[in-house]
Amino acid sequence: MYIYNVTINIDETIHQEWLVWIENHIREMLATGRFLSARLIQVLVEEETGGVTYSIQYTADSRKSF
Repeated sequence: MYIYNVTINIDETIHQEWLVWIENHIREMLATGRFLSARLIQVLVEEETGGVTYSIQYTADSRKSF
């Protein structure tokens, strides 16, 4: 099994709108059939620049899926 990880820091002023967008984006990514599952995880870290940090982890059977 492979994990494709994306980590992103979101400005707090657009945090709620981004959550709506990313949930839809994750559904679209899963609909491609290339990934088995996905997890959206808030990273508990305080960045110097502020914002909220998330990790999106997509799982796949093989590297060819990427």
